[in-house]
Amino acid sequence: MIDCLTLTVSAEQKRALETLRALRLVRDELGLSTALGVSNISFGLPSRPVLSSVFFAMALEAGLKVAIINPKDEKMMDAYRSALVLLCEDVRAEAYIGHYAGQAAVAAPVAGEDESTQDIRQRLAAAIVGGDSEGIVALVQDALQEGLDVMAISNEGLLPGLEEVGRRFADNRIFLPQVMRSAETMQSAFAYIKENFAGESGPSLGRILMATVEGDIHDIGKNIVCTLLENHGFEVIDLGKNVSAARILEVALDKSVDAVGLSALMTTTLQQMNVTLDKLRDAGIKVFTMVGGAVVTQDYADSIGADIYAKDALEAVAKVKAALGH
Repeated sequence: MIDCLTLTVSAEQKRALETLRALRLVRDELGLSTALGVSNISFGLPSRPVLSSVFFAMALEAGLKVAIINPKDEKMMDAYRSALVLLCEDVRAEAYIGHYAGQAAVAAPVAGEDESTQDIRQRLAAAIVGGDSEGIVALVQDALQEGLDVMAISNEGLLPGLEEVGRRFADNRIFLPQVMRSAETMQSAFAYIKENFAGESGPSLGRILMATVEGDIHDIGKNIVCTLLENHGFEVIDLGKNVSAARILEVALDKSVDAVGLSALMTTTLQQMNVTLDKLRDAGIKVFTMVGGAVVTQDYADSIGADIYAKDALEAVAKVKAALGH
């Protein structure tokens, strides 16, 4: 382990960058770990925790492994917890959520009971809520051995778990990384069911076309909506990002979809939602239309005549289900 040292920037301002360079060189060229007395960087300056915490985050990105800091300094600890999320060392931000939300990262079982007292439906639901993607397939197999058919597993176990996730998200008891973990768990369960029981999973609740509008290359939010819609039993046709109105119209006609969902993240691409909805109306395509994205509001959705505005993925699922009578 090598201590790269750092001088205070109040006397040697350019040395901070040299220290960061040294950290990277030791990591990349020598393959060794580094130590650093972080707070020395701010000696002789006012508001030292502000400068020290920023430098600490930069040093962590540069490869610092052993930091000499004051663990009672909240700014330093804030920088540490945040950096671990940004550097992908705090998987799904579980430690971050656990600290700042004042809760355990993995949600408790739905019924609040010991697992041994739960029937298989409750255990399936609890696995979805807790995001147990490794154990969900074994639970599905257990349910089948106990005599549940595919529809009962889905409607009485898996979907109630996902609905509980929605309630907890709405109440700020869980957060987006936990929602996505639950969605991944749901996908694992459905993938096993589809692979082993093709044709037995029941009819689709509807066919939904999803797309990020032309000119916009952001699709993370849309992808989350697609995942949750599929988990709830909808057939999703995802056209991806930067999709023209003409292409959306073509697929909507060809596939006889029940609803069209459009996403936009930039103010410069908002007008493409209006263009797309106008083309659908002009072509006489009577389907439910849904819009969403960071820059979209209820007022804008109303102004372009969209049937549904959803502020997040779980609200999108709830409103689509209501619109299609489920």
